[in-house]
Amino acid sequence: MARVLAPPLPEGCPWSEWTPPNVDWCEQELCALVVNPANTWSNLLYVALGVLMWTEARRLGRRDLAVFGPASVLVGVFSLVYHASYTYFFQFFDFVGMFVFCFLPLALNARRLGWIRPGRELAFQTAGVVLFSAAVPVLFELGVPIQGLVFLLIVAIVAQELALRARSADRSAYPWFFTGLALITAGAVCSALDVTRTWCDPTHPWLQGHALWHLLSAASLYALFRFYRALGDEGGGLPSRARLDG
Repeated sequence: MARVLAPPLPEGCPWSEWTPPNVDWCEQELCALVVNPANTWSNLLYVALGVLMWTEARRLGRRDLAVFGPASVLVGVFSLVYHASYTYFFQFFDFVGMFVFCFLPLALNARRLGWIRPGRELAFQTAGVVLFSAAVPVLFELGVPIQGLVFLLIVAIVAQELALRARSADRSAYPWFFTGLALITAGAVCSALDVTRTWCDPTHPWLQGHALWHLLSAASLYALFRFYRALGDEGGGLPSRARLDG
């Protein structure tokens, strides 16, 4: 099985000497420094919400929430550079950013499920990010859709949370979780319609299905942040600053 590449850029374009990514979204490729403008600038919502999450975590003194903001910013910056460049090289880092965020709730849930000891969340997250990042070039060379890795992680997060919900007496935080799930599902539908050309206008300056995926999935990350915020200390296994201070 040979690797699958998106159509190359014309010779002489800023990124034409680079290997293209493994997927060609609906938006037309411009011969410019920013190849896909709508898919590029829609990532700024990850950055804006990341700053908001970071600010809220600091205001609340919640160290368990402190990584959500930087992780969202990382997702936005890596995805922005990838869509601006239309290159496999930066697509790799786009996936690294998504793995960083996905393994954040996976690690917190592993602690809540008793799979790992409190304080081992970072080690769990780091190991997962390294393992899945290492799989990206292998799957790329084999022609296997890399996007399936993110789908598997989302399914794992949902499975963890459903198991935790089943044994939880207090479910008041779960509307935030299901809001996030609905948002990311809607985003995935928009992205699928885009890549299959079911809903596709390549020349539209901003209405692109994959750009909507960015907006909706960024909102889902914030909903997930609010879910763990509503869980209180249970969400991360780390005490709040207020408790630390007395």
